[in-house]
Amino acid sequence: MRMLTGTAMLVALPRNRISANRAVARLKVGDLEIDALHRQIRQGSREIKLSPGQHILLYTLAARAGQVVSYREIADALGQPDLEIRNNTLARHLSALRRKLRDDPVRPRYIETVSRIGYRFLETPNRKDARPSDQSHD
Repeated sequence: MRMLTGTAMLVALPRNRISANRAVARLKVGDLEIDALHRQIRQGSREIKLSPGQHILLYTLAARAGQVVSYREIADALGQPDLEIRNNTLARHLSALRRKLRDDPVRPRYIETVSRIGYRFLETPNRKDARPSDQSHD
């Protein structure tokens, strides 16, 4: 609080905020476009509404597409320091996120579970409707 000629004046300081005029690149992976600044997600022409936790989870994974992101790294991004709460919270966020992305955990297009380690966002989403003859075999 600052005093100016007998009147009190509050000074608000911005904390951990991105200014509205600052350019933040949109993240595009496969058919998903993630706008971190405006918290908007598009899957092709469809807009997807996510909770703040789901948005953080998706962005954390998509920003490192192709790499395994550990449970600890995801939990830290979500601000969940307690390991027991962390695993339950991660499972709930991931389940809801997969539902909203229309992703099948058994045959994932976007998010693959890496057992006992974490999750990996697939660099190029697999097409659900692809026939075996449409996919290349190495």
